[in-house]
Amino acid sequence: MYMLPHYLSSDDKIPPYAGKSLDSIVLANFLVTINRFGQSAGIQTFPKRELHPLGKQTLRGSSETKRGLSEQWLNWLTGLIEADGFFPNEKDKTLSFYISQSTKNAPLIYALKYWLGFGKVRWQHSEKMVHFVIEDIPNLTILANLINGRLRTEFKYEAYVKWINRFNKKAFVKNKVIVEPLNPNIDWNWLAGFTEGNGSFFIGLGNSPKSKLGVQVTLNISWTQKHRKTLELFASQFKGIWSYNKTQKCWEYNIKRKSELKHLLFSVFADNPLYGINKYDYFDLKRACELFNTKQHLTESGLKLLLEIKSNMNSRRTSASIKSPNY
Repeated sequence: MYMLPHYLSSDDKIPPYAGKSLDSIVLANFLVTINRFGQSAGIQTFPKRELHPLGKQTLRGSSETKRGLSEQWLNWLTGLIEADGFFPNEKDKTLSFYISQSTKNAPLIYALKYWLGFGKVRWQHSEKMVHFVIEDIPNLTILANLINGRLRTEFKYEAYVKWINRFNKKAFVKNKVIVEPLNPNIDWNWLAGFTEGNGSFFIGLGNSPKSKLGVQVTLNISWTQKHRKTLELFASQFKGIWSYNKTQKCWEYNIKRKSELKHLLFSVFADNPLYGINKYDYFDLKRACELFNTKQHLTESGLKLLLEIKSNMNSRRTSASIKSPNY
């Protein structure tokens, strides 16, 4: 069983995924000032978007200063939100936003709170889920502006627009959010974020009478979504195979082609990192691909190593495998 770090509350400690080694990736090297509360009791002021001298959009206010978030990480965050974030609709009768992950990925949820500097972490033990939740208007405004113009999937963009329209109609929201158009260009950091929440790295195994060892091993990277159109963005970039899961009622786009796998494993995700539990499956699939590159998978010793790697991936991953020197 994968053991989580113990957290007494969302403010208990900084999670392992949010250490200083990642700050250089996540945090920009310029200051961002956020004014969350007005000088007078009961008066709230909200941040507004300004253009940084280097051309990056930032949030500016006047009272509370913190480091800015890098453009790369904001694209990663938007990808994660488009995979697993939830914008409430009118039926929900709330404006609260949340991202849900399995309890295995709880450190990533705590890291989001640490990096953003706001939000709450809530556990749903009965469902083995943990949620990052934003409920207050000032911080919902900040989030809305951080991802504005970075959304790339039609269905999540439509949900975002409806959410913002409801948000702007509230009388107490003084600084209205002006929605920017859907971004048509894929970004590798965005892809990493989406894969964080909705991607899968796995090794397939099947019988093959024609094979010398009688076994066929396949390496796979896949994404699943309810709407096929969402995954067409991936199909426009990578050659893969479509399938539909009738039980789960979702589409899957699977990458098996060697050239595409090498590009994703040794270039895209190597330069645009994953931060959560999925990164360990990425590392394992990368190791497996290296065995394929050297033809070791065709030998008994190589096959044995592949099976060993597979045995610790995905739902079978344990805390011991995470602590392995391979990572």
